[in-house]
Amino acid sequence: MLLSIFENIFTLPLSNPVLLFAVVLLIILFVPIILTQLRIPYIVGLIAAGIIAGPYGLNIISRNSSIELFSTVGLLYIMFIAGVEVDINGFKRNKVKSIVFSLYSFTIPMALGVVVGLFVFRYSVATSALLACMFASHTLLAYPIASRYGVTKIRSVNMTVVATVIIDTLSLLTLAVVVGNHKGELDTLHWVRFAFLILAFGVTVLLGLPLVARYFFKHNTDSIAQYIFVLAMMFLSAFFAQVIGMEGIIGAFLSGIALNRTIPSTSALMNRIDFVGNALFIPIFLISVGMLVDLSVLFTSLQAVVVALVMTATAIIGKYIPAYLTQRTFKLKLVERTMIFGLSNAHAAATLAVVIVGRQIELFNDDVLNGTVIMILVTCIVSSFATEKASRHIAATTKLSVDMGRKTGKILIPVSNPDTIERLVELAIMIRNDSSREPLCAIYISDMQQVDKSRWEHGERILEKAAFCAAASDVALEMIHDANNNAARGIIKAVKDHSITDIVLGLHQSSSFGDALFSMRLSTLLKGTSQTVFVAKLLHHANTIQRIVAVIPPHVEYEAGFAHWFYRLGNLHKQTNAKLIFYGNAQTLEKVRQLNRHGENALEVQLVEFNQWSHLHTLAGTLKPDDLFVVIATRKAAVSYTHAMEKLHVVLGKYFIGNSIMIIYLKQYVSDEEQVKFLSGEKWRS
Repeated sequence: MLLSIFENIFTLPLSNPVLLFAVVLLIILFVPIILTQLRIPYIVGLIAAGIIAGPYGLNIISRNSSIELFSTVGLLYIMFIAGVEVDINGFKRNKVKSIVFSLYSFTIPMALGVVVGLFVFRYSVATSALLACMFASHTLLAYPIASRYGVTKIRSVNMTVVATVIIDTLSLLTLAVVVGNHKGELDTLHWVRFAFLILAFGVTVLLGLPLVARYFFKHNTDSIAQYIFVLAMMFLSAFFAQVIGMEGIIGAFLSGIALNRTIPSTSALMNRIDFVGNALFIPIFLISVGMLVDLSVLFTSLQAVVVALVMTATAIIGKYIPAYLTQRTFKLKLVERTMIFGLSNAHAAATLAVVIVGRQIELFNDDVLNGTVIMILVTCIVSSFATEKASRHIAATTKLSVDMGRKTGKILIPVSNPDTIERLVELAIMIRNDSSREPLCAIYISDMQQVDKSRWEHGERILEKAAFCAAASDVALEMIHDANNNAARGIIKAVKDHSITDIVLGLHQSSSFGDALFSMRLSTLLKGTSQTVFVAKLLHHANTIQRIVAVIPPHVEYEAGFAHWFYRLGNLHKQTNAKLIFYGNAQTLEKVRQLNRHGENALEVQLVEFNQWSHLHTLAGTLKPDDLFVVIATRKAAVSYTHAMEKLHVVLGKYFIGNSIMIIYLKQYVSDEEQVKFLSGEKWRS
């Protein structure tokens, strides 16, 4: 009996779901580890593992319903993440390049495919057109490689991602035309109805989904619920795309674009999305692609070998020429051409859809089917190596330029209220540079006169919560627990001891900027430090911000911390994709314009002339509920300091009570002697 049970469990292909899943996980675990030592892209290894363990190899794993389900989820995940990680502002700057590349990458493979079909394989016009659709379409199979290297925001990646959707849509529309013509089902009413459904679907997803998402994120802060919501929206969008006659990958990508602004790249939610996708769904999709490959077809007949070689060569050449022409047209770097070619060369999802439909309506024979599978294998391998090479080069170059540029510095977060910790940590993560390796610092000050075991443990729990919030975004956080008679003095000491460059203070929603105790502590902190201080009162999470409205005082461009606050606010703008608006006088705005780097890394800002700093309250009427109102302020004795700043807390508390607010006190020089006096209490004012 025991032998019988053993034989049933280990019969190939594996049918026991527990053992089957364990084997898949072991493949996902060990293949990347082994290939990392050989400098081979892990995507190639997972596809190879699928070939070996699949039905045409050792037959350990069958392509059953479970594998197909996870594979489908993995493909949708790739497209969804690509949509979420698209740099919206970068796309606006490079939309012409994206469209031109789309035209190159669709028309050239289509033309080559038709020529090959008509004059090499001697197929009919319909079969040749369908064959050309396979060459034109491509899959972002290598996108996870670019994502792992952190280069998804560069223009070549943005161009290719956006172009992928355009190209696949055109390819699938061509497929619909060929199939409809073959079946005799084409008429004007059909196309009018199809166009209306596509338009209605696009408008609903791109305009309606962001509204639903912002409402949900405002009223539900549970991390698990937010993740489930995002997945549900992705699958619903993919499903309704299939309902109207499109592929689910188009719907998944559009849902990613729609949720782009509400899922910052450094957020805990994005970290969870990346983790689950890259740990489970995407690797299983790659393994399932390998399971389709039957290498034995190369040994069945010479005709099968010729078809496979010609199709593979056509597919590679058909994607290299558009990448080359795009690079020459827009004078891009050679590494960008390699990146574009690498990302656009893999043929999998849409290609499989075309060949399966073509086989069903008997336009394709077995040679084309087998040739397609070989083409998928080779193009995926070439795509992986090209993308790996380009990503490694770009990542190394970017890291070098960052290291040679400005230092990002350490950010200190004083914590005391558990209700504000999550939003403060979230804000601190968003304003720091993406490439920064510096950990965040959180400090809790226990009253030296009242500290006991229970109060000390309470402080430890507060700090642990801050560390947990940072860890959710994969960011390290140092915990500082100090006992001091005065909180401000304790913060000043931590600033000096830990080389802090920025301080992020929080104010509870129910509190006012005019609170006497808070104002007194803030005043003391500003006098005793030279660091940039961010004072934030956030009514909602930062991912729901639609506009960042910043007002700048005159002559602030002469302050030492002028560039620093601009870069910090620019990081927040990039993370939230919120519209960035600056109010200030003409001279100061011109300095902002000069400071804003031109080219690929320039911020998309709107500059509005405003000369009534003493009438700051007049801006209250221009703000919307989802705006973040930012006030740039300076300390006394600064060049740009005005008497109106003395009443700043009163004005904000009176006229901007219903808005999320952040005051940024610019960096200002404080001598070591002055700092020592504050720490020793000689100039302490209580």
